[in-house]
Amino acid sequence: TVKVYATIREKFNHDAVQISGSSFIEAIKQLVSEYPVLEGELLNEDVNHLKGDYIYLLNGRNIEYLDKEGTLIKDGDRISIFPPIGGG
Repeated sequence: TVKVYATIREKFNHDAVQISGSSFIEAIKQLVSEYPVLEGELLNEDVNHLKGDYIYLLNGRNIEYLDKEGTLIKDGDRISIFPPIGGG
């Protein structure tokens, strides 16, 4: 299950969707393939890397502290994507 938040949700127009893939990057590529409105939002121009502007979580854990884009996923995992947050 992939959930998106804040400004991404406004573009995406969904709360959560089911996506498959064996790794985190494969799941995001599948998400972008099925929902072209996200093209250019989550993946770099070469589409093989995630944009660093976002916070990507797998089951509540930041993938930066796992195996990053190569983090393996399985059925039932939850992916959450948060846009950059600023303020003061």
